[in-house]
Amino acid sequence: MQINPREIAAEAIMEIMTAQAYNTMTLRRLLRQNGAMPRQDRAFVTEVVNGTLRNLIYIDYVLETFSRTKLEKMKPWILAVLRTAVYQICFMEVPDSAACNEAVKLVGARGYGALKGFANGVLRTVVSKRKEIPLPPKGTADYLSVVYSHPLWLVRMWLAYYGYDETEAICAFDNRPPDVTIRVNTLKTDRDILKKQLETAGVSVREGRISGNALHLSKTADLSRLEAFREGLFHVQDESSQLAVEVLDPQKGERILDICAAPGGKSFTAAEKMENTGELTSCDIYEHKIELMEDGRERLGITCMGCMVQDGTVRDEKMCERYDRVLVDAPCSGLGLMRKKPDIRLKKNGDEIDSLIQIQRQILENAAGYVKQGGVLVYSTCTLSRKENEKNVEWFLENHPAFEREDLTPFLPKDWEWETAKQGYITLLPHQTGTDGFFISRMRRND
Repeated sequence: MQINPREIAAEAIMEIMTAQAYNTMTLRRLLRQNGAMPRQDRAFVTEVVNGTLRNLIYIDYVLETFSRTKLEKMKPWILAVLRTAVYQICFMEVPDSAACNEAVKLVGARGYGALKGFANGVLRTVVSKRKEIPLPPKGTADYLSVVYSHPLWLVRMWLAYYGYDETEAICAFDNRPPDVTIRVNTLKTDRDILKKQLETAGVSVREGRISGNALHLSKTADLSRLEAFREGLFHVQDESSQLAVEVLDPQKGERILDICAAPGGKSFTAAEKMENTGELTSCDIYEHKIELMEDGRERLGITCMGCMVQDGTVRDEKMCERYDRVLVDAPCSGLGLMRKKPDIRLKKNGDEIDSLIQIQRQILENAAGYVKQGGVLVYSTCTLSRKENEKNVEWFLENHPAFEREDLTPFLPKDWEWETAKQGYITLLPHQTGTDGFFISRMRRND
């Protein structure tokens, strides 16, 4: 039986929006269940699902403009089909007739034959009037929210932080499809050799902008099928996360603690920089994530890294004043990841930030006790929220006078400049760095 990729895409959108499912897990499962689809169709499904989520606020705005039926009144399947069809019409090089006709067929295929005329009418109107959509005035938060499909509360927060032009640039960058960033396993190979091996395998490769051991990959659907992956020559890690480990600056023979380590990328990079010597302890609260890190450790040939289940918010007296360097890559709102995880913008409302701050501060409180006298503490997040970033560091330093900020400049690429680096922290804005949105701060304990 022939598999319809548009049906799979609509099914994914319906599940993600009605069951609060994660898009990556839902997409992976549906693609696995329909493994007979050719590669081109799999790529089409992935593009439609991620693109629809990335542009959902705009898509819904268009539907609300041209449909007499409110979105909340529509059947979940009808709404999912319309959303994916509008994405194809407005953002893909798909013939309008194909997007409309196939959507109408999908409506009928699930027993909603009486609504085929409704779906056809809405989509034909979108096609004919898409250049006449009455958008909010330019220069407003509402305009940025609709055009770039970012929640209004988030746009307003960023406007207060960065101003209009910078906020627009961040939102625009968030809507660009991401590539895959990897970190070369320097225990087994080097960047040039790995680059050549990947290119020979048909992968498009370009070098990183910030990290000397980063490579950006495209034209590869499944990294795990690559021989270089199976040989443990690299692991997936954004350059921002790699930079956090550069700032930590782990040395051979030291004791290092990665207190919120999953999925393990920072620990893997730290072990490689330690040249597989010393003692690296990698913690996480979930057993299944520990197992994933152990699998990665074995594949990469790392022997200095030990993994353990440990809740960062619970103090462990055995770990006190034991470590030369401690990395706290704290659980956060993830607002710097929306390019890679487009469903984040649909599942956040800002209310969780205050509760996250309490968790982040408790982890920092415990981490401070694990640092040796003279040792280093690095705090990082993958979010663009000053409450979770700068304000947390200020709170920490006020309550822990033994710690002081340390200049980040020696650990940063020489051709990059951050005004705040000498103050002990930097914020990576994604449109400027080509990375995730990220925050990194370095402090030293000097009793």
